[in-house]
Amino acid sequence: MKLFMPVLIAGFLIGQQTPNQSEQTGNPQKLVSPSEYGNIPKEVRALLLERHCQLPEAAKYEDSHAMNVVSGHFAREDQTDWAALCIVKDQARVVVLWGGKTVCSDEIRSGWPLEHAFSKEPAGGLFLMGVGPKQILAHRKFFGDKHTNDISHEGIEVGDEQASLIYYCDGRGWLELQGTD
Repeated sequence: MKLFMPVLIAGFLIGQQTPNQSEQTGNPQKLVSPSEYGNIPKEVRALLLERHCQLPEAAKYEDSHAMNVVSGHFAREDQTDWAALCIVKDQARVVVLWGGKTVCSDEIRSGWPLEHAFSKEPAGGLFLMGVGPKQILAHRKFFGDKHTNDISHEGIEVGDEQASLIYYCDGRGWLELQGTD
């Protein structure tokens, strides 16, 4: 199973040393307007602006896929949705823009990655990315997840450089599943 670690610290990319967590005063991630994300449809940018979202500056996986605003099939395989790591008044939440009907809410605020003020996030801060059914099932098997629901579409993974949590819309609501640890 290939796991991707997000590349979030600009200093690392240009060869500079980054301070230890204990030396940092706060989250080094810069927040930007959804307008800065040119790779997403203008309708998605407009809806995020209406919600007063700021987004962590665009980061990429090691294999160059986009992060923090992603499209995927988060309710069912035949529906394309968008998810964003939205920061409003220093609080992180996941905003989902549904491509059709679903019973899952359009905002996620629970779970350890979303509990603290964004400015207080240490080191590399937070990331959001889509995660496929095969990877969700691999995590479930590895960590001995207590959930037994079928996994038939993608989930949303949110975390930091140490661990992550996967949010999965199971047709009744959002499940929180163990992600990368």
